Amino acid sequence: MPTRSDAIRLAERLDQRLKLRGAREHGICTIREEIYAQCFDELIRQVTIDCPERGLLFLRLRDEARMRIAAYQSLYESSLAFAVRKAVTGEEQRNELLHQTKNLTNECEELRHALHDQTERAETIDSKEEEKWQQMKIKHHQEIKSLKDTYKAQTKHLQELLAPPPGFVK
Repeated sequence: MPTRSDAIRLAERLDQRLKLRGAREHGICTIREEIYAQCFDELIRQVTIDCPERGLLFLRLRDEARMRIAAYQSLYESSLAFAVRKAVTGEEQRNELLHQTKNLTNECEELRHALHDQTERAETIDSKEEEKWQQMKIKHHQEIKSLKDTYKAQTKHLQELLAPPPGFVK
């Protein structure tokens, strides 16, 4: 029958093996997990010798705990794989959006240049048309003046022709 001193000796052996194998005290450590499993198996063995029913119950508890840990590990690995896939997909989408942004920025720049060129062209055409308009206006005024002068000269000439000769009395 296991005694209190057996439990103390087992705890001391556990601590010695942990130090000897260099198990970490915190976090996940496979060495510590293995040593604790061996210690738990030894405790179950000792209890089973004293009371087989209690030992079998401990075996069931141990097996259930191992199955739960395995399920949690599987769930963790699955969620980790899902997170990695999502991160990769997110990175691909980010790269695609950056590429689209770059293309749209380049297109905007090209359109700005085209707008600038068209604005300059329109201003050039406007200034040429304004210059033509001013020239036509000046030419029109000159023609009007010329026609008025011609009209005055012809009117004067006509009046001279229609005027009675000097010395003509009515």
